[in-house]
Amino acid sequence: MSSDTALPESLRLNGCVALVTGGAKGIGRAISLQLARDGADVAIVVRSDRTAALATAAEVHALGRKAQVFLVDLTDHAAVQDLVAQVEQALGPVGLLVNNAGLGAPGPLLSLSEQDFDAVVAGNLKSCFLLSVCVARGMAARNMGAIVNIAGASAHRSYPGAGAYGPSKAAVVSLTVQMSLEWAALGIRVNGVSPGPIREAGSGWEAREPALAEEVSRLPLKRAGQPEEVAKAVAFLGSSDAAYITGQMMIVDGGGVNTWYLAG
Repeated sequence: MSSDTALPESLRLNGCVALVTGGAKGIGRAISLQLARDGADVAIVVRSDRTAALATAAEVHALGRKAQVFLVDLTDHAAVQDLVAQVEQALGPVGLLVNNAGLGAPGPLLSLSEQDFDAVVAGNLKSCFLLSVCVARGMAARNMGAIVNIAGASAHRSYPGAGAYGPSKAAVVSLTVQMSLEWAALGIRVNGVSPGPIREAGSGWEAREPALAEEVSRLPLKRAGQPEEVAKAVAFLGSSDAAYITGQMMIVDGGGVNTWYLAG
């Protein structure tokens, strides 16, 4: 194994066990890899895509860190409790939790089904609550830990036709603040990251999503963000570099939340 892949870029998370939900693809994959570069061992949690999770775990291993894959329904309380026990048995106590897994069901509110509404709220909000509480109990016993919740720019402004996604993510922002206040005395910091439009550079997404490409062109920074840019924000908030930060949301969206694509 060559030294340029085996050694982490930073040791600020050295010895930390990080649990990342939705950690196999896109932003979640970038987060898993960035935490590994910073020295963490990573539990990659997905609902069903074992193949992608194993591929990301292999990339973590190539960076010289441990990785384990877990398939879990994060809306099932008993399954979540079992997950935390399995992670701690396999890798050790969880020092950093990243609630990244999410669910969307786009559609106008007048035609949005109750089933879709409930599924999105459960996938985005309930899962964050269940897993955070379960992990926080162990963190409290050790009087240390960090939680980073992934919300979204849609949590801070409305996007017509997005169904329950924005409201559920806005609730994640509120939950982040409430957890930070209740758990500060227990040694637990809780923050969040709200990504805007994030796309892989050079993937040709502009041709596939021309409407989004036009909106992105009107952002103050005039480009889509990269998954690695979200991952670096998460790694910062989860590390001791952010030791005096709790209850905050870092919006990583090229300035769009301030303009809602109105910039010329």
